[in-house]
Amino acid sequence: MRLRATIVLAVWAAGFSWLGCNALLGNESAVFEPDGGSADVVTGEGEGGPGESGSVDDGASDGAHDGPHDAAVSDVDHPCTVTTTDPFNCGVCGHDCLGGACTGGKCQPVILVNEVGSPAAIAVDATHVYWTNNASGDVRRVPIAGGATEIVFDGPPGMILGEGLVRSGSDLYFTIDDGNADGGVFRCPAGGCGAAGPDAVVAPLSSAEFVGLADGGVLLVSESFVGGRVGRCTLPCTGGLDVIAPSEGFPSFVAGEGDSYYWATLIPNGGNLRGKNDLISPPTDLVTGRFIRQVDIHGAEVLYADRGGGMRAISRDGGAVRQIFGQPTETDRFALDGEDVYFGDALSGGRVLRCNVTACGDAGAVIAGSQDHPYAIATDKTSIYWTNAGTSGAGGGVVRVAK
Repeated sequence: MRLRATIVLAVWAAGFSWLGCNALLGNESAVFEPDGGSADVVTGEGEGGPGESGSVDDGASDGAHDGPHDAAVSDVDHPCTVTTTDPFNCGVCGHDCLGGACTGGKCQPVILVNEVGSPAAIAVDATHVYWTNNASGDVRRVPIAGGATEIVFDGPPGMILGEGLVRSGSDLYFTIDDGNADGGVFRCPAGGCGAAGPDAVVAPLSSAEFVGLADGGVLLVSESFVGGRVGRCTLPCTGGLDVIAPSEGFPSFVAGEGDSYYWATLIPNGGNLRGKNDLISPPTDLVTGRFIRQVDIHGAEVLYADRGGGMRAISRDGGAVRQIFGQPTETDRFALDGEDVYFGDALSGGRVLRCNVTACGDAGAVIAGSQDHPYAIATDKTSIYWTNAGTSGAGGGVVRVAK
């Protein structure tokens, strides 16, 4: 995946050199930078990325847990006096930082894992955070409250794990891409595969890139090459892949709801957002000439991360593009949580931001600053989780912060 991503970035950059070298800058510190003001407590219940229509990043997370400890703070045990520094009453009385510090009325991030490598896709359930590591070629997990890292799938170093990570039922789903036709979608028990290794769910696939989850237990899959396919199957996927689009130009992220499907491609035109509102009509272009990454469905719109252009939305039927967050960003992934969208920005020192889907202009709330290339994001009832991809195989990690 990293090798193909490098090639993809090079091809795209040739047509869009305006992004400049700033997109490569990061910061290895993981210290929160308060943006001032009192804490803004998010109360919406999160579905995680890619949001309401599917659960790429947090899979079967049912949002039922309250985090590492009960967020309902006892007034007797933790009386509310100084909300600027009290981790049990941070910003407002009763706002628990769930193990993090409180500075200036803002909960601080908790580093769950400091890891040499390149943490990428992320998923969350009631007890653990899961992620893929593209340097070590494996899938790992750590308790939400922190603790020892465990290996779910122990792949060889350099194994290419694609985009997306699905937690569903008792299992974890991910893609393996060997660059030929021997990859596919694979499954391990959430507690680990052990010596038996993963089970093939949809295989063989050529250049398996993405796996996500739509309503009804429908897996969404893409193959990223010229003439690649976009498809689906309903778990346990015994009938193989139902092809939605048979010949696409390096398709990657996919979102689906009912019989409507939308996905990003690299070619032609330097990148497109494509889709179809039924299974009969041919795909159409909604957006062209942009380096589009994750996509998702929110009501009557398709939300997408425009690498270099911020968070954007467009009607499912096409038309004018709507800016959600207008500052130039290096954003690949986001997570929907009710009416809020959380996303990373590897520019500006590395930030994680929150913005209402109706738009926040250039004034998104900074959840965390000084992050080393924040990448994939997931949410649950109480917290936001993300992977820091790091720089040149170093500085990566898995981070949590209370909402």
